[in-house]
Amino acid sequence: MVEQCWGNMGSIDNRCELTNLTFPDSFFEDEVREGFFVTSMMKRYWASQLKVLSLIAQICDKHGIRWFAEYGTLLGTVRHEGYIPWDDDLDIVMLREDFERFFEVAEKELPEGFKALTLRGNAEYEEVVGRVVNIGMIDYGNEHLSQYYGCPYTIGVDIFPGDGLYDDEAKEKDRVERAQKVLKKLSEVESGQRSGNVRELLLKIEQIYRECPAETATRVALMPFYTTRGSHVFSKDIYKDSIDLPFENTYIKASARFEEMLELEYGDFLRIVKSGGVHEYPVYADQERMLKEHLGRNPFRYTLDAKELLRSVQRYVLRMSKEKLGQSIDKDSSSNIDFGSKKKAVLLPCKAKWWHTMEPLWKKYSQDPSYEVHVLPIFYYDCDFAGNIGEKHDERLDFPQYVPVEDCEKFDFEGIHPDVIVTQVPYDGYSTFMTVHEFFYSANLQNFTDELIYVPYFEADAPERKGDKAWTALSVMVEQEAVINADRVIVNSENMRGFYVDVLVELCGAETKDYWEQKIQTLQDGSKNDSNDNLNNWTVEQSNSCKKKDIAKDDPGYVGNDWKEANEWHNFLGHNYGRKVVIYHISIAFLLRDKEKSIAKIRRALETFMEAEDKICAIIIPQEQILTELLRIDENLWQQYQELVKVIEASKNCIYDEHGFSLNFMEYWNGYYGDATPLVRKCVLRKIPVMIENMDI
Repeated sequence: MVEQCWGNMGSIDNRCELTNLTFPDSFFEDEVREGFFVTSMMKRYWASQLKVLSLIAQICDKHGIRWFAEYGTLLGTVRHEGYIPWDDDLDIVMLREDFERFFEVAEKELPEGFKALTLRGNAEYEEVVGRVVNIGMIDYGNEHLSQYYGCPYTIGVDIFPGDGLYDDEAKEKDRVERAQKVLKKLSEVESGQRSGNVRELLLKIEQIYRECPAETATRVALMPFYTTRGSHVFSKDIYKDSIDLPFENTYIKASARFEEMLELEYGDFLRIVKSGGVHEYPVYADQERMLKEHLGRNPFRYTLDAKELLRSVQRYVLRMSKEKLGQSIDKDSSSNIDFGSKKKAVLLPCKAKWWHTMEPLWKKYSQDPSYEVHVLPIFYYDCDFAGNIGEKHDERLDFPQYVPVEDCEKFDFEGIHPDVIVTQVPYDGYSTFMTVHEFFYSANLQNFTDELIYVPYFEADAPERKGDKAWTALSVMVEQEAVINADRVIVNSENMRGFYVDVLVELCGAETKDYWEQKIQTLQDGSKNDSNDNLNNWTVEQSNSCKKKDIAKDDPGYVGNDWKEANEWHNFLGHNYGRKVVIYHISIAFLLRDKEKSIAKIRRALETFMEAEDKICAIIIPQEQILTELLRIDENLWQQYQELVKVIEASKNCIYDEHGFSLNFMEYWNGYYGDATPLVRKCVLRKIPVMIENMDI
């Protein structure tokens, strides 16, 4: 186990070694990453894939076989420090000789139930890439679910062989043309345009792919991409050295020259594209449908119930009727109104980190003199896929100090009967990672209020088009019990409202469209059914930039943790305090790319920083792998790098942050300069200006 190691993001972490894999319970929470909603089941699938990769890594370690993250997995490693949020598979590459050796020993080394699949080794397998899978069928038995974090589906890791290319251009051109001819025949056979044997054609294609040994070649390629697109071609030297890079809560192998690989494969690999892929999302969609048909419900989450929908509609109609009746009474008998009483609004936030989605409603109700507002954070409990209840969490002390919170267990819901209850927990009893007391299920809260409002706790981007990955992922959160039971659902944008309505109409039928269009509202129109005009101007409140002002040590406006944090930052900067802070992040891939040019570029950058010593403070942060791997890979380059460190330490306005202390204070940064690592995405999301280093400038 790796304990308290310096992570790529600079903070102390508890990442585990891949060959000794563990996951904290918090890993399996639903989560929004880069605006994309990642479901708990996808997290369980990810964890199970990493378990399969862990076994592959153990076999490779035992037999001296090299492997590297490849394709989308490498992109996710470098750009996101884990899975691409909208990705669902795991790809690695082995040079052909290692590929062959791995599959020779894998069948003997893999635990019972696992299979190592190759075209030549398995008569029913028809792929030119290898694959290791855990089971051959869906298994939702307790024993299997316990081993695979609650994921019942078949899990696999794709292993691409890296094959050599001929240095003789004519010979290589002939090889590609031969492969393309067979690929064309294969396509025609698979489409029924001609007769033939698919397996024989695949074996012929594979034989063409592997005819130039990678060990004697100067270039290698992933042949399925190379022969069809001319891409995924690399110098074999790129595979000379591997390093361990952070990936989710562990580390995986990657080429030390990962930046060059990604540029060759993707060009501007920092650019976000939330599409692509060659299979339906999620990859286990077919298995999920099969299990739903078998069980008669969605596996491990809520399934829309027609009876509950009917009760919801009846409640809605009854409430609308009462409102109309009340309006009529107001007009005819206004003298009977008790102007001294206030309406009661009760807000039931759950996790403190979710409060920001409920805060706009709290502010509006609090600013309205006709409302008496109560904020009652409800307790929640850890749970698992089997329904076992774990630790209780009371986060009342974690809410902002300006929010007056009360004890949810002391509030008399039945006696007071609030006019409005606002909840943000959608699951009722159907979550596989958290739960609340059944009293706070939406189905029960209906009994204690005239109007139940549900506000989603997550802030995901609305899908761009029907059926895309975001649509599929977020649909899970539309088919939730709180959405059905609430009298109103308040979402954060008109696009999100349209998405909710479309999904619910798809689930319930076109005849329900008017109902959902009235029930699903945005913050802008969320009060159109409320008679109080002061609530008619609800707006989405944009969060301020995360950047904090520089704080003097004696600033009376800051106390507690704010002052402590500012004081630590002040002490770290020393005489540089008050200057603009620019982070200069250097990666091992940049150093190895072109050793002489990279060292020269860093010198020029340092000179530029030092010329502006009266204006800026440059904090130089080395990627962790420079400190742990560079000496092993290239001793001479390491010595040159150490000379640069001496220059930094001798300067007046440059700080060498070897242990990444400043990475815990990103809110104080004024800009980022350096290489393409996960730190770039963190800066972009915090709206910190970013400039990527160019070796040739």
